[in-house]
Amino acid sequence: MDFTVRLVEKNIAITSIYDQVKVLCRDYLTEHAADFSVTVSPEDIAREHKQNRREAEIERIREVEYPESYLETLAVYRKIVVQMLEYDTFLMHGAVVAVGERAWLFTAHPGTGKTTHIRLWLDNIEGSYVVNGDKPLIQIGEQITVFGTPWSGKEGMNKNIGVKLCGIVLLERGAENCINALSFSEALPTLIQQSYRPKDKQQLSKTLALIGKLSGRVPMYRLQCNMLPDAAFTAYSVLSAE
Repeated sequence: MDFTVRLVEKNIAITSIYDQVKVLCRDYLTEHAADFSVTVSPEDIAREHKQNRREAEIERIREVEYPESYLETLAVYRKIVVQMLEYDTFLMHGAVVAVGERAWLFTAHPGTGKTTHIRLWLDNIEGSYVVNGDKPLIQIGEQITVFGTPWSGKEGMNKNIGVKLCGIVLLERGAENCINALSFSEALPTLIQQSYRPKDKQQLSKTLALIGKLSGRVPMYRLQCNMLPDAAFTAYSVLSAE
């Protein structure tokens, strides 16, 4: 199956085996000429299956037997993310919420409550909306911009837009709501851990260099929150003041 999608203002031709990738990308389809292309093979899907098994072993959880059509969507995005490095763009796991033309990325270990927290924004912060719920792309340019993608978690919260990234927040559970500024060096280990790190040394080096360019340009914070409505107000009162 051949089709083209537009991500981060680039047109990407995709050749897939199953139609689930095209269905996933339905809001990002375009008829424009491609800037680059990706093709998925059965071997790529098999590698995703092995990766899924390794992650389950590391996390000591039962492996979920995903269908090949779903694993192909992961293989496609992995290939896209690697090629996006050539356009000063990388993937950081996190949920991105915005108000107007300003966005903030909340990143945390799985199960911490990123989605729960941004839902608090939607319910309580006027004008808030979700750019991406799980796997946004960050582009380093004259402005640092975070983009929505179809790869946005099981809730599927995303918009086909780019918004100025005004802060990255390391989210933690806590009994009380409290947000504090972090230095880039304090945030760096988490930023690296939560970013997609290619195995290829040159690609990894490029990714780390792009992460480094966040320093001094995007404020960093740690938010401890109890997942009650006041958590959203606490976060927004500080973040919006920057």
